[in-house]
Amino acid sequence: MVETEINIAPFAQTDRRRTTKGDKRVQELQTTISQTFQTHLFTHLYPRSTISIALHVLSLDGALLAACLNAASLALVDAGVPMPSILAAVTSGHITSAEDTPSSSSSDPVLDLSNAEEQELPFLSLATVAAMPGEDDKVSVLVMESRIQVEQGGGKLDGMLALGVDGCNRVRKVLEDVVRRHGAKILRGRK
Repeated sequence: MVETEINIAPFAQTDRRRTTKGDKRVQELQTTISQTFQTHLFTHLYPRSTISIALHVLSLDGALLAACLNAASLALVDAGVPMPSILAAVTSGHITSAEDTPSSSSSDPVLDLSNAEEQELPFLSLATVAAMPGEDDKVSVLVMESRIQVEQGGGKLDGMLALGVDGCNRVRKVLEDVVRRHGAKILRGRK
């Protein structure tokens, strides 16, 4: 079983509001993270155990779910909890040009949105798991946190997903590099 607890400091946000344990947004994040790692981790190796994930947010400027998933993934790797690969997450959105007409609107997908951008732009959070060599990465989490008009052929949504999956792949490479360097540092310290 995987449990998640998220604490957001009152000074983490610009509006300095205090989040309570009953905050629906926090509960939704906790449930999403718990369910994600429940299916991702090799929990069958620990049949009568509970894996607790405690996340403390000290600064919040967007991409909260992605940041929490990446932090939890690194913490679980550091704790030695077995998993098939590092789970990597990003937020992806799109910007529509202001001078575009409705008949010829073009959009540019973007990654890692700030809090202000999340308020203005349609965006989604997604996390992927590395697949076996020769296969595509598998999407483990996909949360659409705003509305978007879906056109025939996908359009904006397909662009956001494609860029998000590519972004997850790049984030995973950075996380794996950090884990390797940290492991090498620990091994050097034991000699």
